[in-house]
Amino acid sequence: MPRFLIALLLSTLCLPAAAATPQISVGPLFDYLEPTHSNLLKRIRNTGDATAYVRVEVTQMHFDAEGQASETPVDGAALVRNAPGAHGVIASPSRLIIAGNGQQATRLVYRGARDEERYYRLRFIPVAPSAEEFSLSEEQAQEAAELNASIRMFTGYGTILFIAPEHAHYDTRLQDGRVYNHGNATVVLDNLRQCERARPDTCTPGIIVHVRPGRSYALQLADGRFLRYDLKEGDSQRGIDSRR
Repeated sequence: MPRFLIALLLSTLCLPAAAATPQISVGPLFDYLEPTHSNLLKRIRNTGDATAYVRVEVTQMHFDAEGQASETPVDGAALVRNAPGAHGVIASPSRLIIAGNGQQATRLVYRGARDEERYYRLRFIPVAPSAEEFSLSEEQAQEAAELNASIRMFTGYGTILFIAPEHAHYDTRLQDGRVYNHGNATVVLDNLRQCERARPDTCTPGIIVHVRPGRSYALQLADGRFLRYDLKEGDSQRGIDSRR
């Protein structure tokens, strides 16, 4: 056998097998807690072929007059003991062990006053686990050690949770190419598309837009096109077609 074929065969046999890795999917990037609910179930899937160890972190989002967001940590300990004036979201459990091609769920619970709308960022972060943090069995600890040895970089995923006020009211106005929100809860422009007037079924990919209370959004429209979207106000939804 020619030497170069022998070398090629040996190099192929020596290639390491692809390491098994977790790959999580967090589902919808936006979740909404309506006034009649205090919690919701968030399902996290692992489409990879190795166990995923996921830490859930929660921060509250604050918006300034220009709409720029900042974040502050949620005092989970104060929420657990129902401290006076405390408000925020608890993720229970906040540590998930998700088998390959499996799923787990965490319950997002809001505690505190609902006098105004609030916003929370949830981060689902795959981590190299420790036995103490995840309360691992001996078998799981061994698997985790192998995972730690083969994987050094993980990707986290962020979602946003909208907490509607207790007495939500909606006052949405469409004027001069803008959507104005005069209510006290966010309205959603879902599947917002520009479609060709000559070919109404030919549209741009849909996007989602959130218009927070007291804010407005300018509807961009190119010549020869019209807009289609679903206007969502809490549980209510209606289709909008700018030709009408």
